[in-house]
Amino acid sequence: MTASWAERVAGVDCPFDGLLPERDQERYLVRRLQASSLYLDCNQGYTGHCILIFDRRHATRIDELTPAEWQTLANDLRASCAAIMAALKPDHLNVESLGNVVPHLHWHIFPRSQDDPRWGSAVWTSDTADMPVRRLTGQEYAALAGRISKALDNHDVDGR
Repeated sequence: MTASWAERVAGVDCPFDGLLPERDQERYLVRRLQASSLYLDCNQGYTGHCILIFDRRHATRIDELTPAEWQTLANDLRASCAAIMAALKPDHLNVESLGNVVPHLHWHIFPRSQDDPRWGSAVWTSDTADMPVRRLTGQEYAALAGRISKALDNHDVDGR
């Protein structure tokens, strides 16, 4: 039985609570940061699509964070965006925090290029089955994650 919205917001069976595995069918770890972890989404319909997941505890919205938590998460988000831009050199980035499907604070970071399937529009379609799907090989995920992780070294993360 699926948990109700109120239960999901409260964190019942939240798939993003706790540290997630480094690799699974949905995500590939780029790096653990100060307040969050940055993952490649395993659907690379938009090359470099990452998900930044708040790790410290269950929270659904920014206003549920302490000012210190928000500052740390915002720094992780800024550094992640800068690293993705440096590593992939897209024309633009879309950064979205929706939480309608998984009510746990997380950000989707979509590198956008003028030749991508929905340039000039949001990446989301009303039917997720219409979203472009592209899976990579293990070596391709590792190489892409490595490029982004290396670029993170140049952006104030992990207190370094």
